[in-house]
Amino acid sequence: MSLRIAFIASLTLFVMAVTPISAHHSVSKGFDEARAMALQGVITKVEWTNPHVWIYIDVKDSSGSISNWRVESAAPNALFRADIRREVFELAKLCTVQIWPARDGSKTASGRTLTFAGSKTLDISDKFESAPITSETWGKGK
Repeated sequence: MSLRIAFIASLTLFVMAVTPISAHHSVSKGFDEARAMALQGVITKVEWTNPHVWIYIDVKDSSGSISNWRVESAAPNALFRADIRREVFELAKLCTVQIWPARDGSKTASGRTLTFAGSKTLDISDKFESAPITSETWGKGK
């Protein structure tokens, strides 16, 4: 009887360990990798929360109207491991962000890279779904 209980307990622990991995969504499901583009604007807000950090950017179009984009990046822990800290995302700071826009046409995107003027480019992509973005892979989808 104790062998059966040990087996059931082991199986339960295994299922619990695997479930979060399979629950993570696919970037390509919600975002259009074929329409990679760059946005230039000013950071207005940063939500440093799990499962993703959200960066809000005011972007001015050619007619001068401003729209606020919501850009999803990697999880706080993934950014931390990449030596990217919360303090990097200064409000009212001009930046350029490479994105994959939402398939539904909303002002929501998956962030790939972020660059501040006179600064190095940061890989803010969701590491669960893609390798770090390089100049060779940018804009080519997966």
